[in-house]
Amino acid sequence: MTERSLLKAHRLPLSKERQRGSALIVSLIMLLLITLVAVAGMQTTIMQERMSANLYDRELAFQAAEAALREGEALIMTGSEPVITNSNGLYVLDHANRPQWGGGASTASAAAITYPGTLRGVVQNPQYFVEHITTLLPPGTPTDVFVPPPYYRITARGFGGSQETVVVVTSVVRAIP
Repeated sequence: MTERSLLKAHRLPLSKERQRGSALIVSLIMLLLITLVAVAGMQTTIMQERMSANLYDRELAFQAAEAALREGEALIMTGSEPVITNSNGLYVLDHANRPQWGGGASTASAAAITYPGTLRGVVQNPQYFVEHITTLLPPGTPTDVFVPPPYYRITARGFGGSQETVVVVTSVVRAIP
């Protein structure tokens, strides 16, 4: 065999003229697809991080409101009936000057009681106010036979890590003489 015939026998099946660089195009398309998947994954991760931060902020506000609510309940449970005024956070039920904290819009809360403790992570200490609920007796019930204990509605407002995160909770407590 001659040298020329040996070269023909070991020749590559594709000649240089028929090669068009398709491997480069395929690898660039695959790289583009991987980049799109990575960007979508990052966007999902960022959204989940924001959602968990908002949940944490709301939980801070809820726990602050619960602390103020328990403080108000402890005030009632001391056994002495609090004086009902509208200057120290104690109101008659549905008094016109009491703070309005439900339904989105809030009125000024200068007459609410501020929680005295220290809470970490909140932008402002929670506040609460107490309303005296008068119990109506059925007609003809003698008051010397049955005098129901007074009831109080406590409404507390807690703040999270920002002023926009607000949680309002309410409970009704019966004072036991």
